[in-house]
Amino acid sequence: MIKGIGVNIDTRRVNGSIRRFTEELNFFQRIGFEYVEIPPAALDVIVRGRIIKNRLERIKDLLGNYHFKYTIHAPDILNLKQKSNPWHFKVMEATILFAKEIGAESIVYHLGQVNHSLDLTEKEQKIAEIRSMRELAKLAEDNGIKIGVENTSQSIDEILETVDKINSPNVGLTLDIGHLFISCEYMGVDFYGQVRKGLEKAVEIHVSDNFGESTNVYWNLRDIEFFQFIYGVGDLHLPIGQGDIPYHRILKMIRESSFDGVVILEINSMDRFEEDYKSSFEILKNRLMKKRNGGRRRNQ
Repeated sequence: MIKGIGVNIDTRRVNGSIRRFTEELNFFQRIGFEYVEIPPAALDVIVRGRIIKNRLERIKDLLGNYHFKYTIHAPDILNLKQKSNPWHFKVMEATILFAKEIGAESIVYHLGQVNHSLDLTEKEQKIAEIRSMRELAKLAEDNGIKIGVENTSQSIDEILETVDKINSPNVGLTLDIGHLFISCEYMGVDFYGQVRKGLEKAVEIHVSDNFGESTNVYWNLRDIEFFQFIYGVGDLHLPIGQGDIPYHRILKMIRESSFDGVVILEINSMDRFEEDYKSSFEILKNRLMKKRNGGRRRNQ
């Protein structure tokens, strides 16, 4: 049985503005979300790997006005494979401490990308990430926080191999359905089979929609968001039902699995989709919460 349905706050949308952060919290409260996933990079609460105390206290005072539960999304660029840059570790360490301060239950970490321009082999970089994660997992465990390693362009098999090597009860998988749909389409891998594997060790699930079209096929569209929307390319973070992901089957798989974490709706562009949050929330609530509602759907 899932813990609840949440929603992400996107770093670029808030961009350090407490006013916009507050507006989003109010908006999500009106819809009925139970969890909010907060990116510290959006709030300027961590600077050079250190928590800014007065900023932290302001955020804690603000969050005290709501009944949300929280998860944290570590900065996307954080990469523990790069052991030659100690700031990645320091930022993740500060992210864990921030999570503790606001009472967050879990932290999402993107599995690091191998940098072939470094004087470190791929194997050395992977070992460095595993060693750093073991140390950080202990800090997370001491503070009652779980870490979910998220798939971006990787298969679930690769993520689970890393999680198994970290070998910590506080480190699992953040299963991103949108990312997985694109990577499986691009690599020709069984999408449903990967979802099943991911559900076995997932501590959190991210849901959004897209068309399964990798930006690797359209290099000139890689970083131009408005053209990506027109062509339907890349990880568009669309509302549920506006892309090609077969959510009628995926949500049934989640509901019938042993997954007991949080499902986070990840729509990054509020300018485009403000009116679609409620419909996506209703889809998730009606199709995932059957067990909590005595086996009956409500508000559908």
